[in-house]
Amino acid sequence: MGNPAFDYDSLIKPLEPRMMRTIWRILREKPAAEDALQDALAVIWKKRGTVARHPNPPALILRITIASAVDSLRKTRRRLRHEVPGLPKDRRADDSADPAAGKAEERRFRPAILQAVGRLPKRQAEAVLLRIIEELSYEEIARAMGCTEATARVHVMRGKAALARRLARFRPDPARQPGLKE
Repeated sequence: MGNPAFDYDSLIKPLEPRMMRTIWRILREKPAAEDALQDALAVIWKKRGTVARHPNPPALILRITIASAVDSLRKTRRRLRHEVPGLPKDRRADDSADPAAGKAEERRFRPAILQAVGRLPKRQAEAVLLRIIEELSYEEIARAMGCTEATARVHVMRGKAALARRLARFRPDPARQPGLKE
């Protein structure tokens, strides 16, 4: 019935907590994270033969997981654009109240960061998230994405550059900082 080399209990079950943590780091919303995990598991099941034959199955599983989270992020962005057209673009994500200053700043920039990641081309988004969120080496990213290490580096570099351009407006202006002189 299934691929004899694909064993859910030995291959997927041990990775489920890491998969959920990875999705949570991207989405930060429980229902969306749970849905994205189920979507990832469905894709993994459909591609179980490919996953079992992959030289690094855990890396491929994490790549599928990140792709699922990015897809969820993009769906949410599209849905919100249609459901709440009068809201400013940066205020469409959920902003639950938290008194801590660090959390407040994170909430302030999080929608813009998620929106910027959601606008990246899929391969760049996957490469950047594998590098930043999962802290994989370029060699591991290349194996997970099925490309050369040089290509993985280019995807990460271009993705990070695009994020830097899109998030440039959030950089502090040194001229406006008190106590800083040129």
